[in-house]
Amino acid sequence: MQAGVPDSTGNIRLIPPLWSKAIDLFNEKLTNDKKKKIDLKSCRQATFSDLLGSATIARDKAERKRYPWTANLQRILSQINRFAPVGDVLVQHHSEYTSLAWGAFRFLLLAAVEEGTTSAKLSEALESISQIIFRVEEYANLFSVHSGSSTERVFQSLQENMIHLYAEALNFLIRATTFFEKPAWRRYLSAGVSPFEAKFRRILDGIDRLERGVEKDITVLRSEAEIRREEYENGLWLQHADFTADLQKLQNQRVDGTCEWFLRSDRYKEWLQSSTSTNKSNLLWVQGKPGSGKSTLAGQIIHDLQLQADIIILFVFCKDGEDDKDNLESILRNLVFQLLESSPQRKSFHQTVQAARLSAKTSCVKSIAILWTLLQRMLEGNGQVYCIVDGLDECRNPVEERSTFLRQLTETFAPRGDETRLLVISRLGPSELGGDLRRWGYMQILSSDVQDDIEKFATTEVEKSPVLGMHRDKERILRVLIGCSDGMILWTALMTKELERGRWDVQRVLEKPPRGLSNIYSSILRRIEKVAESVEKIHLVLQLVLAAARPLRLEELALGLAVIEGLRSHEDYNLVGDPTAEGRAIVLSAQPLLIITPDETVEVTHSSLRDFLFDESTQLDMPAFRFRDDSVHRTVATGVLLYLSFECFADELSDEGREKCCFLEYASRWLVYHSSKSGESKGIVEKLVAFFNTQQGWRWLQRLSGAYGLSYGDLQLMSSQWRNWGQTLDLDRRSQDILSDPLLYLAQRRYEEMKLLLVDQSPALVLEAMDNLAWTYWNRGQWEKAEELDVQGVETRKRVLGVEHPETLLSVGNLASTYSHQGRWKEAEELEVQVMEARERVLGVEHPDTLLGMGNLASIYRGQGRFQEAEELGVQVMETRERVLGMEHPDTPASIANLASTYSCQGRWKEAEELGVQVMETRERVLGAEHPDTLTSMANLASIYSRQGRWREAEELRVQVVETRERVLVVGHPDTLLSMINLASTYNRQGRWREAEELQVQVTETGKRVLGKEHPDVLVSMGNLASTYWKQGRLREAEELGVQVMETRKRVLGVEHPGTLTSMAGLASTYWKQGRLREAGELGVQVVETRKRVLGTEHPDTLAGMAGLAPIYGEQGRLKEAEELEVKVMETRERVLGAEHPDTLASISGLAHIRKTQGQDEEAMGLMERAERLQKEQLGPSHPDTMRSTQTLHEWQRAAGGVTSDGDPKAE
Repeated sequence: MQAGVPDSTGNIRLIPPLWSKAIDLFNEKLTNDKKKKIDLKSCRQATFSDLLGSATIARDKAERKRYPWTANLQRILSQINRFAPVGDVLVQHHSEYTSLAWGAFRFLLLAAVEEGTTSAKLSEALESISQIIFRVEEYANLFSVHSGSSTERVFQSLQENMIHLYAEALNFLIRATTFFEKPAWRRYLSAGVSPFEAKFRRILDGIDRLERGVEKDITVLRSEAEIRREEYENGLWLQHADFTADLQKLQNQRVDGTCEWFLRSDRYKEWLQSSTSTNKSNLLWVQGKPGSGKSTLAGQIIHDLQLQADIIILFVFCKDGEDDKDNLESILRNLVFQLLESSPQRKSFHQTVQAARLSAKTSCVKSIAILWTLLQRMLEGNGQVYCIVDGLDECRNPVEERSTFLRQLTETFAPRGDETRLLVISRLGPSELGGDLRRWGYMQILSSDVQDDIEKFATTEVEKSPVLGMHRDKERILRVLIGCSDGMILWTALMTKELERGRWDVQRVLEKPPRGLSNIYSSILRRIEKVAESVEKIHLVLQLVLAAARPLRLEELALGLAVIEGLRSHEDYNLVGDPTAEGRAIVLSAQPLLIITPDETVEVTHSSLRDFLFDESTQLDMPAFRFRDDSVHRTVATGVLLYLSFECFADELSDEGREKCCFLEYASRWLVYHSSKSGESKGIVEKLVAFFNTQQGWRWLQRLSGAYGLSYGDLQLMSSQWRNWGQTLDLDRRSQDILSDPLLYLAQRRYEEMKLLLVDQSPALVLEAMDNLAWTYWNRGQWEKAEELDVQGVETRKRVLGVEHPETLLSVGNLASTYSHQGRWKEAEELEVQVMEARERVLGVEHPDTLLGMGNLASIYRGQGRFQEAEELGVQVMETRERVLGMEHPDTPASIANLASTYSCQGRWKEAEELGVQVMETRERVLGAEHPDTLTSMANLASIYSRQGRWREAEELRVQVVETRERVLVVGHPDTLLSMINLASTYNRQGRWREAEELQVQVTETGKRVLGKEHPDVLVSMGNLASTYWKQGRLREAEELGVQVMETRKRVLGVEHPGTLTSMAGLASTYWKQGRLREAGELGVQVVETRKRVLGTEHPDTLAGMAGLAPIYGEQGRLKEAEELEVKVMETRERVLGAEHPDTLASISGLAHIRKTQGQDEEAMGLMERAERLQKEQLGPSHPDTMRSTQTLHEWQRAAGGVTSDGDPKAE
């Protein structure tokens, strides 16, 4: 129902039934004056806008007719009225002389004043009521989407309130109009007798009360609308397909009486009656040859199940070549979505999916683990669930993935035998798809099984055909259609169509029918080759349909074909006519090879045709129809690039503009897909490079990230497809560079273009380009370039938008993040404090942006070694988010993880571990085991285990993270490389040098190829590899790699960057091992002095550098200086980190070694005993630090004669 819509002038015209009901209410209850009653059909005052206009005109007219001296008179009378009480007192003392005169004068005085007051207040009220009624447009929009259900009572209340609101507003307008239309003297008289408050206040109060009631109802309905919107977003995120049309098509094309043999079979009945108590499997696999009617059978099984009450039916029809139906992930997406929509627990399930969606932060679900988690959770407590999966063999996934999928499918459904049943129909058996048949029931469709179905189908088709039904050889035709089918109903259908349409010589076909699907396809192609007006056009159409990443709509096919054939603008194409009709005509020319589905998309008639067309023997036999995978994609890629280069796409399009360009969404989304599959085609590369150098190239990227909602991660994955493809081609350097990183090239080019604009004239465009390029640099670890742009962005926004504008604060936060990654903690802290304080002042302490800034500041404190401050702020953020957002909101686990990191830095392993486990379990439950955030939390927990020396547990988690990221993400993804670096570190700590080295070499080589030789992650891996060489005693290799890393970091990151200083410290350690003490000492001193200056004297890194310099001094014989360093480090760590922090205990152990070197054995022994005792208490006896201290202590005790060779103390 709609209450009001804006007319062409922007006015609100209230329409039936609410407006008419309001008029009826006014006529019946709010007025007895027949002159004021409204006839909705005949009176010109039939709309609110008309009534409002009438009142306004009457008011303006009354103002114009006022006597010129009226205003001055009213001002004088208003002043006199101030002394009216004095006159009243005089009248009381001399009433016999003054009462009559004073009474008349007082009435005139009151009437004059009230008339002015009433006119003024009526004018104000007219404006107020106008605004109230115009807000009805928003309410009317809610009416149009209301679906009844749980808020029906609220909806009825809203209707009633609005009807009364309109009626009261109508009453007020008519009364106001009547007042203003009176002659001046009557207005004075009316105002004197009945002032404004007495005459209009009740009506206005009623209007205010009704408006509050409407707003209250709207709040409830808005809440329901928000729930519906979230449910809609959940559906979009799952990217489900609609199989309703597929099912309807299959059920419509089934001939009566067919498929009954299966429904009567023992296997099917056993499956229906399966349960854990009967020991009959609830899993059934049905296998049949191509064209045997498997999909039609699936449709009939679903129809049979639909006759049962109180069951949930899930069904999927897999189709090769359709992106939302040709992969294993799509099966899960659709099962989850159907269960979500049909379950009695729909509301709670939507909340579960919504939590996963918000945490994933992606435009669509990408993790198969999340889908498995959702499916398994949603299968619980739903009663009887029947699941039919048809065409599993048409999924394109590799054998290993299909094997894993079938195993998981079995493990999901088999244990739920009393509640769930699963039936899979495929032309391949479980073993051929990598599955295990032992827990499945199995049935193969034989030719004899479907022979009766083929006979019924053929008889029905021939009888209803006006050509074949009356043919003189009708019986012979039937015998051929039935007898030569070899159990393939598809063969019979194709033959029937060709014969019916007179495309073949019936006598010749009956003498020698084309046996099998391959022969009939060949015959159809030869017939098309002879009779088609343009064989080349049919060839192009088939290429478009075969290569399409998803089924093309009729209008998309027609426009795509027109572009490939030479169309160069939308303006020219729009002259052709109806694209849908043109697409239909194109498909008809290629029938029966192509079909139009009920949703008006185009498909090949059967998946077996796709296999036939790409078969090499077909290409030899049919030269006019040569198809290769790379060539069809090359054709489509060419068309897509030509289309995206249309002049009209140089400008930003509105939503309406995009909708008019029917091929734009497909071309934009699938450009990378088609071009990267086009094989060794330099021509496509040249076209891509040219495209990137146009305005259309940038608009393409902008549409993907804006209108089509792709995340930066999605764009990176797309970019990697081009990069991997380009590496297989022999390209010139410029083309290779562009193809290796198209995102960077487009961002740089856009910024160079925008710099030509004046910032003050087009600030938004310039700042947007600046931010895009800075973000691109940031993701590549090019901090200085990102910083330069971030600084410009901050200064520009301060000048243009203001210091505390949200966008300004966001850009300041980005600059602080860049400083943090450069190790410039003080500058980062100053900026982040500014941001936090401004947001607290402007947005409030509990605003998400404020909490985000506080979390960032806590990370900066942690980076500076100010763990107490980091902890206090981290606890505040965590507790606030738990209270405001809830435990499962994505931001809450993130704040818990940050606090766990702080505890870890403090050596508070138990607390860090508890939080780390909590975060991992929460994310695994909400997001699934393969979600990026879950994997990050697993990696963080592994780091906590590693710091405790729990190598086995750390290794298990890190292996799991690596394997999952390798499977889910592309090869060389930064997250995958980072997890491999961490796993190699675990191997390193365990002394498994060979495994560590192999993994580090792999990461380094892959990182160089994918990320670049100077990427920060690549340099980390190289530094770790140098450390592995060092521990193996391969000092020359360690030195060479260490020097390379140090020099690269000096050049890329700067001399004072933490990473640079780390590599310098590592090289100093190598020199020390080599006995090059002077060089080691010089480098060690440089590291310590720089860290003191940059980080401060008490920063953990500074203290670590001092601790590393002490043994070098010891080797140089500078024992006093070594001792002073160790004492200073120990005392500072004890004060800053605490007496029981692992680093403090390491310092005690280090000082013990110095004392031993100085010959102070007793004091050395005491320090080592203290270190070992505290390490056992804090770290455990199996921690590496503890074990080293224990071993050293035993060696010293043995040397002193205090222990036996097996480590036990000697008896007194």
